[in-house]
Amino acid sequence: MNLSLACTALLLHSVLPSSSAGQESAPLFRLPEIRKGKGLDRPVLHLTYDVQREKITSTRTVSPGEIGLTSPPCFDNSAIIPDAYVVANPGEEVLNWGLKSCAGASRLRSFTILYLSEAVDPSRGGPGGTLSVALYSGTQGFGRPGTEIFRRTLTGLPASRVVQPTVFVTFDFGSEPLPLPDGRIGWGFLQLDGDTGPVLVNAPRPALGTLDAMDIYSPGPASAASYVGTFHYPFCSCANTFIQLDEIAPDELASSTVLNGSGANPSLLAEILPARIGHVWAARVAVVSPPPGNPPFTALFLSAAAIAPISSPIGEILIDPAQRISGSQIAEGSYAFSIPADPALVGREVFVQAAVLRPVAARPFLTNALAVRIGF
Repeated sequence: MNLSLACTALLLHSVLPSSSAGQESAPLFRLPEIRKGKGLDRPVLHLTYDVQREKITSTRTVSPGEIGLTSPPCFDNSAIIPDAYVVANPGEEVLNWGLKSCAGASRLRSFTILYLSEAVDPSRGGPGGTLSVALYSGTQGFGRPGTEIFRRTLTGLPASRVVQPTVFVTFDFGSEPLPLPDGRIGWGFLQLDGDTGPVLVNAPRPALGTLDAMDIYSPGPASAASYVGTFHYPFCSCANTFIQLDEIAPDELASSTVLNGSGANPSLLAEILPARIGHVWAARVAVVSPPPGNPPFTALFLSAAAIAPISSPIGEILIDPAQRISGSQIAEGSYAFSIPADPALVGREVFVQAAVLRPVAARPFLTNALAVRIGF
């Protein structure tokens, strides 16, 4: 059976039982259309959308057998229904949900969706495809969409009415991973052009907490007030859409650890802001400021390594003087350093230690040290 014709014939059919939706009765509504692609001999593309720069930065032809993310995703809803995608009714949003259990740092490095489109490609003078994609946290389905945490609407996407490309789109968060805790999540697609929609996948998948079900919200975006109903298709277990999540690991988060040898040095040096790439790392030495007009009264030393405590007349040396980074930084107890937005710095450690000088101290002394890990 042609899936598109079947959907047309089933405009007011296949509402899930009302007990699932928590209502005594569920309204009849027009099902979103399942469309078939234009054949299997089509190009497969992978676009990368830079969220921070708000632009597509990469378009490449996908290698045979490659499915979305090249690194293993922590949430992988990619059991696609070949050549089938869903086009919701104009202005409506379809929403799927699942259970995220990535056990990482609860911040997304990226996520990937998959779409097909019958729009006219920009290379042929057309508008290209339009796709509005959203992520939600706390989504339970059946009219409970949770909280929208991310949305982007892309226009001018690759498309064709003759030889449709199958297109992966990876939303890359760069140096600003998107917070998304483990638990109930949702992903939605708001229909804006009548020609573009997400590729369908097999469902349910118990390991991902997905159901053979979609919510409809009209008009979108999804909100409890615009909930229309929840549905599935009677001819396939495919009321679900492709998504993959890639999460950063806990050891990629910026952090600091106090180092204090035998405990002989006073613990006065503390981190104020973590060393996140693209941000400012800040620390302070917790001593009383001298009266106005006096010179700076603390020094901060940076090194590429820590060492076993070495006794000195002013306290224990806890960082390696032979691997110092630049000279000492003299200040009035507070320090701030800009961290470049360079992913290559993630995981690198810097070791810092402070000294308290006159006039605050009768004689100089060393404080505790910090092991500072640069990260997201």
